[in-house]
Amino acid sequence: MTAALAGMTVRTALQRRLLILLLSTLILSACARRAPSPPAHDLVLSTARGAQLQGTLVTLSTRRVLAFDAFVEAVAQSQVVAVGEEHYHPDIQAFELRVLHALAQSRPERVALAMEFLERDMQPAVDAYLAGASDAATFQERIKATPAFMQYYFPLVQYAQQAHIPILAMNTPRSLARRVSKEGLQAVVQSVPAAERAHLPATFSAITPQYRAYFLQAVATSHPLKEEQIASFVEAAHVKDDTMAESLAAFLERAPDWTVLAIAGRFHFDADLAIPALLRQHQPHVTIQRVTTMTVAADETIPLRELAREHLADYVWFAPPHPETRAAN
Repeated sequence: MTAALAGMTVRTALQRRLLILLLSTLILSACARRAPSPPAHDLVLSTARGAQLQGTLVTLSTRRVLAFDAFVEAVAQSQVVAVGEEHYHPDIQAFELRVLHALAQSRPERVALAMEFLERDMQPAVDAYLAGASDAATFQERIKATPAFMQYYFPLVQYAQQAHIPILAMNTPRSLARRVSKEGLQAVVQSVPAAERAHLPATFSAITPQYRAYFLQAVATSHPLKEEQIASFVEAAHVKDDTMAESLAAFLERAPDWTVLAIAGRFHFDADLAIPALLRQHQPHVTIQRVTTMTVAADETIPLRELAREHLADYVWFAPPHPETRAAN
């Protein structure tokens, strides 16, 4: 009896060792396949290295890394999920497509897509493609889309068609915005035909000193303006934001229980001074969650506390640099 018991004890010990060895092998194998883990979700970050943040979402108010599923759950009931992007960045547009897919899964038949690159006069072409009345080549021709648009943004349009997601062409036509930048808003409004006037806001919001300073700060480094150009260029930027805000407000007036994924350049959503502020003038109680996308190099130090203090956004999704930049380095 004692010998049998001893044999069982030896076998049990061997089984435990084998189980521990197996689990250790599985864990090591999984770790080998995974990228380095992001900072722990319960860790509050004041600053962080780019290598820690690439591919992660951070809630700025708490400076905590947030799992993607938890992010979707947090924003899915908002009327607007506003993603401020860097244009033509494959990782960022892939993130946007992932968000659109997740929202469609979370809120079936209650999600719409709105895009800065799609302008109000393009809506018939957008609707025709979504209805299956035209193919991709016809869609590209009708909206005069560049190859870059088709590469980076058409996957969003294509998924919207497949998932029966309406798309809002929300921006001012470029031809009108260019005219405003040259002639001024008042001159354009007085001279355009009624059909074109319909592509501008029904009423124009006042340009605040904060918006003017925000615009000039945003363009000063890359597009210096002569003093005589400033007023009309500010008007051109503002009329685009005003149009996009009105487009969102009009959609939500018809469908207040829907969620719109709105995609535009970071300027239009960051700091809450452009589209979000103008949208609240139309709908003071609209619910908006703002996500900004930010490219960071692996060795870069990111001051998260400072970004939170500036109220840059509700969430930041950190992307690696553009592949072309990575290749150059």
